[in-house]
Amino acid sequence: MRIKQGGSILIERGVTLNSAEWSNPLNDGCRVRLCAVGGGKIILRANSGISSARLISHSLIEVGEGSAIGAGSLLCDSDMHEVPLGSDKPIGILPIVIGRNVFIGAQCIILKGVTIGDGAVIGAGSVVTRDIPAGAVAAGNPAVVVKRQRTEDGGRRT
Repeated sequence: MRIKQGGSILIERGVTLNSAEWSNPLNDGCRVRLCAVGGGKIILRANSGISSARLISHSLIEVGEGSAIGAGSLLCDSDMHEVPLGSDKPIGILPIVIGRNVFIGAQCIILKGVTIGDGAVIGAGSVVTRDIPAGAVAAGNPAVVVKRQRTEDGGRRT
């Protein structure tokens, strides 16, 4: 964990941070990395879990209750530097909010400004550049909704 320049990290009860290669064959030797800098906040809600992923926050990254982030994934709520490099433009920074009971597959990238709704599933290797609605299954680069899951009452989640 790295906390600098007014950053903060909140880890609620029952959170699992998994960096052990022996426990998950997808863990590639990288450890879970939580980095909150420049006033950034990372909030890991109850019973969420992360396997060897990196979360880098300059604003806010919130992972909802019961959500899981797969091995090798990256969540970054900023561009990390000005775009184009060397320009005097401000660095783009927008929060990332992951809903409840979301599953993010291995090797995903979640970019700044993204909200992923409750119960969504993000396929392995996806690059999420825009919001994903609740109950959706999304995959690809850039990630697009490929399926909507049905709710217990037979309706579609939106």
